[in-house]
Amino acid sequence: MFGKIHEIYDSISGEGISQGIPTQFIRFAGCSLRCGKVGDKKLWCDTPYALGPEQGEHKSLEEILAQLLQNDPHHQKQIIITGGEPLEGKNGLLTRSLSDHIYRFRIQEQFPYPASRIETNGKEEIDEKPSRVFTMDYKLPGSGMESEMHIENFEILKKRHNSLDEIKFVIRDRIDFQRSLEILHEKKPDTNILFSPVHEDLDAKELVEWLKVANPPKSRLSLQIHKFLWGNKKGV
Repeated sequence: MFGKIHEIYDSISGEGISQGIPTQFIRFAGCSLRCGKVGDKKLWCDTPYALGPEQGEHKSLEEILAQLLQNDPHHQKQIIITGGEPLEGKNGLLTRSLSDHIYRFRIQEQFPYPASRIETNGKEEIDEKPSRVFTMDYKLPGSGMESEMHIENFEILKKRHNSLDEIKFVIRDRIDFQRSLEILHEKKPDTNILFSPVHEDLDAKELVEWLKVANPPKSRLSLQIHKFLWGNKKGV
């Protein structure tokens, strides 16, 4: 079983409830969404270098596990599987097999962080298995991609009832923020809710003021600390 891998590297988790935790990242190549390119506005993807499947190398499950072991021989770090889009097409098959394998091994050996965190774009269907936790992006109007969202994922998240799952809203403007509140009212998710401003489009302080007034349940501001530390670089 093979997937297209752009990079595997060590860093810290840059956002969400796992922010600051030493982490091994597995970045898949290829994503069918193009977020933010609406009208005369620009693409806002954090990882445009991994959007195309040709921007990755074929790697097998065994090759990925070997590199993870080389990077972290004591199996102590959190694992985040990201992209691109790790659940799309053949990448999704490998992501599920990989996270299942890591989970079984770490549970058996009593290592920390047995469930890999999967950062997914909201288009692909998630599942109820405990071998993974999800950070699920929900694309708002400012992305131009809301029609691509797999809306049934909200019900799957309720069935999972995993305290580590997250729903992420990336906010470009007030319209996006109001739409996120509508979604929360309609779907009533019982999980962690992240609000992130579009870099260079929305001042984070303005988003804070909106959050202070609306105060959605289980919500928090999520800023990407890796950008503060290293700028908009890859592999960090």
